Amino acid sequence: MESNKPTATLFLDNRKAKKDGKYPVKLTIYYSGDKKRYSSGFDLTKQEWEKINSGRLRDNNLKEIKIKLDLYKEKARLISGKITPFTFYSFEKQFFEYTKTKTDFLLRTWFAGYINQLKEEGRIGTSFSYRTTMNSLEQFRPKMLLQDITPDFLKSYEKYLLDLKKSPSTVGIYLRSLRAIINKAIDSQVLKQENYPFKKFEIPAGRNIKKALNEAEIKKLLQYEPVDVKQQKALDFWIFSYLCNGINFTDILHLKPENVDTTFIHFIRAKTKNTRKKDIRPIKVGLNSRAVEIIEKWENKAPGNPYLFPILEEGISATTVKYRCQRFIKWVNKHMEAIRLDLGIKNKVGTYVARHSFSTVLKRKGVSTDFIKEALGHSTNAVTENYLDSFADEVKLEYSKLLTL
Repeated sequence: MESNKPTATLFLDNRKAKKDGKYPVKLTIYYSGDKKRYSSGFDLTKQEWEKINSGRLRDNNLKEIKIKLDLYKEKARLISGKITPFTFYSFEKQFFEYTKTKTDFLLRTWFAGYINQLKEEGRIGTSFSYRTTMNSLEQFRPKMLLQDITPDFLKSYEKYLLDLKKSPSTVGIYLRSLRAIINKAIDSQVLKQENYPFKKFEIPAGRNIKKALNEAEIKKLLQYEPVDVKQQKALDFWIFSYLCNGINFTDILHLKPENVDTTFIHFIRAKTKNTRKKDIRPIKVGLNSRAVEIIEKWENKAPGNPYLFPILEEGISATTVKYRCQRFIKWVNKHMEAIRLDLGIKNKVGTYVARHSFSTVLKRKGVSTDFIKEALGHSTNAVTENYLDSFADEVKLEYSKLLTL
């Protein structure tokens, strides 16, 4: 099909000007939903770029540049069109006619490339996670090549992380990121499939025990009288999360008025948009009367701002959105810690505790895991089980008494 053939285009990358005020002209190769960009070796001002693409080009110097750029693009089109099956690696090998240097096999180079791609896609949180993994690998063994990743290396790296007191869940996150990079290298035909190192290595799947509050502690929070407006706002948003299916705070801050009607909130998790392309279902939350009161108290009053709550605003970058969300969560956690100490609650009551408490309270009341899974927006019951806290200690003691009756 025509849509599955690679295409070549030229564009002026005007995100950041060079010292002479010009911008690089780049070649973009699109194929099957993916794209890669390459330098053309030419730099132009915005005015020069407009002239080159106009129908009345009179400048002889620009005419010569236009001819060279057109030939450059045509060469890319012809070469990419002859590669079957098409891969970016094969295209680069033929188009630039170079042999791979050691730099092309550096693990850090592959991580850095994918991190930049994630940033361009607005997946800032995921890019942070991959950068953390890359830095960890560099600290363990600097300047590694793709070929250095073997089953023996994976075992030694896992031991290194565990010796640093990293949790099994954290170890799993690092290793899954590394596995994704190796898979990309194999897909690009830089590594051979038979050298796949994870074939004989199992990534640990640690389960963190989530700390949910018991019903008495939740009741204390619901009845608490804050000492000032800041505490009130932090507590209201915590309660809003708890009452609304344990909605993640990032999703709260992305809510818009159209996500809310008189009886329900409906939204798609920000995390799901990036990780699940098929069967993306909106989460539907029944509105509790107190949740309605919180919306009315803190809803956005700024004209032109599309968000339900006034934390984000239109037009800011994905990185700024990420930092705004993180800063607000940190702010809420700070005030919730003061409330926790005042109430004498033993465990932390940060923003994620609201999500875990929602699911665990329903579990203790006999609600099915299937319902909780749907409410949380999880893909499988196994994921949901990881969120569910164990039954309360008093329930365990009560059950133990049954054994002697």
